[in-house]
Amino acid sequence: MFTRQELDRYFASYVGMEGGNPGAAVWICDRSPAWSEPIVAPLHPHLAPPAWDAVFRQQHRQDMAKWFGHQCVARIMAAARAEALGVRLGDNDWEHYYWGHLYSPAGAEFRLSLFPLPAHVDGRTTWSKAFRGQPELIPQKRYVALCREGERFRFIARTCERWRPKVVICLSHRHTDEYIEAFSLDGVAGEEHALRPADQARRLHLFTRGDTTWIICPAIGGSAGMTSQVQLDAFGKFIGARLAASDFRHCLELETHEPATRPQRQPEPHRERYAVPPVAVAEREIGHRIRPGLAWSEAAMTGNCETYA
Repeated sequence: MFTRQELDRYFASYVGMEGGNPGAAVWICDRSPAWSEPIVAPLHPHLAPPAWDAVFRQQHRQDMAKWFGHQCVARIMAAARAEALGVRLGDNDWEHYYWGHLYSPAGAEFRLSLFPLPAHVDGRTTWSKAFRGQPELIPQKRYVALCREGERFRFIARTCERWRPKVVICLSHRHTDEYIEAFSLDGVAGEEHALRPADQARRLHLFTRGDTTWIICPAIGGSAGMTSQVQLDAFGKFIGARLAASDFRHCLELETHEPATRPQRQPEPHRERYAVPPVAVAEREIGHRIRPGLAWSEAAMTGNCETYA
């Protein structure tokens, strides 16, 4: 059983973040991650940001074909890159960007989450069952209060102030109040912008303080979210207008990267970041889950992204 102080110190770090380059011009923020690592003693805060480096890409090459929401983010960033560089957006640029550059250690974006644990453990296990024996995490609203009132939100605010990204993309209007609280945007005047790439408009809410603009946008996926290739490309172009060519100096040219084919058989369970542990391990290591995702499909190829990143 962990004390409130132990959990507060652990959460005040890069735990639960996809990562990338915190010094990048673009930050992409979601409310909660789609995965979590085992919560086991001793708790060690993650003081260095994770990233999709060469080792990560090699280890998870087969899995990356299923990470549908991240493919949508790659579409946005590929369009932003083309706009910032003043070049034509190629039909396959998003694929090359995804396989070679998204969330890379020296890349153009950094992916973070307001909260360190997934909001839903899985489709069958309740929150109270998943974290039984941890009174500081039950009920879920107690955990949420710990992050908002404790060091998690303060860590995010300090990190943003340190790196000062040009653009912070905040996914989903549903969580506007939490984004405003986490980034200390109370009192900052906002403005509305309608993104109209086709017949359906998507509402954006912008806040600017200093050299940073926060853009609260629809979620990726869902009937009211950004789902089509046209919408994602238009949003990327909107972001790219706020960036410079130097923000993409690591990928002035996009190399061809072939998507991985699905393996014939799944590997045996192990304790790496995205694997499902054996039952005996899962019972000891609370909070472990596999990343959800869809297989590489026609929808992924055409950009009809209907799952969350």
